[in-house]
Amino acid sequence: MTRTMALLLLVVGLAATSTATATFTCNSNATCRSLVGFHPSTLTTYGAIADLFQVDLPSLLGANDHPAGTPSVGAVQSGALVLVPIRCRCLNGTGRSDRTPLYTVQAGDVGLLNITAVWFGNLTTYQDIAAVNGLPNANNIEVGQSLWIPLPCSCDEVGGEETVHLAHMVDPGSSVDAIATEFGTTPETIISLNGNLDPTQLQAYQILDVPLRACSSSISNTSLDYGLRLANHSYVPTAGGCVACSCSAATYRLECSQSGVSSVCPSPATCRPNFFIGNTTSTSGCTANTCAYAGYTNSSAAVSVLTTNATVTRTDCNGIKYLLYYLLHLQFLSKNTLSLSQFYSL
Repeated sequence: MTRTMALLLLVVGLAATSTATATFTCNSNATCRSLVGFHPSTLTTYGAIADLFQVDLPSLLGANDHPAGTPSVGAVQSGALVLVPIRCRCLNGTGRSDRTPLYTVQAGDVGLLNITAVWFGNLTTYQDIAAVNGLPNANNIEVGQSLWIPLPCSCDEVGGEETVHLAHMVDPGSSVDAIATEFGTTPETIISLNGNLDPTQLQAYQILDVPLRACSSSISNTSLDYGLRLANHSYVPTAGGCVACSCSAATYRLECSQSGVSSVCPSPATCRPNFFIGNTTSTSGCTANTCAYAGYTNSSAAVSVLTTNATVTRTDCNGIKYLLYYLLHLQFLSKNTLSLSQFYSL
């Protein structure tokens, strides 16, 4: 038996034995940017993954915080984790990828189970594919047939905060506590999001809804990229490639800049004369004023970039202040006899 055939039987077997649902709750009746954690079953490339999920390569690279110049032929090893951004739509309490990706049945695809396991890493179920495509028989497919692959997602806030929902596949031997630690959330949150999941019944290869804290933004609800959400250590081109936005834990606020001027991109947008997107005034304590990206509109001629003034607060400010206080304390103690607590009470 060849290695490829052995791997094929393995992934199909995993799909056949898994009874976990791949449906996420979403009550917001909205659209947003979400993520799925894809593990390719064979050696592939970033370009091939982008084509499979029908996302543009720059967005795929940005979701994984890879350099923008990473070539499309860059190798991705079998089983490696690749975060794939998808457009999520919530309807009737359920979140699914918004009519994408569309997969064309190929020669050798023996049924929906095969497509689910071999091509899409068990991120959905063959039952869900059959249901959304109106197929009464999961094995009755034809070469050339176009199928919508419904990927699980959500746009709901978590704890009153905007969230990037990740469809995460459970590794063998993992636990709810370990997953919560890895992604910076709590076991209780994961349990609640996944239908009051019993942690003792967690299955390997089960798909869980894992919340990632999103950077807040000033994007208007009239903008064409309204619903754009980024998690920490990621970036994305938007406004037709005219603006680049990133997310950092330093502020947990979307940080954007205009990335260029072309026949489509407008001249640099400003909040006031010479105060461009991404510019920040001198800080006062832990806050600063910035010219924030507020979205874009598009006409047949060019993109129009919107701006707004915003106030930014650093999330690491308390730590910075503590360090400064500590350094001042050391200098102060060299000339005085106050204790640390007495010094901070000054």
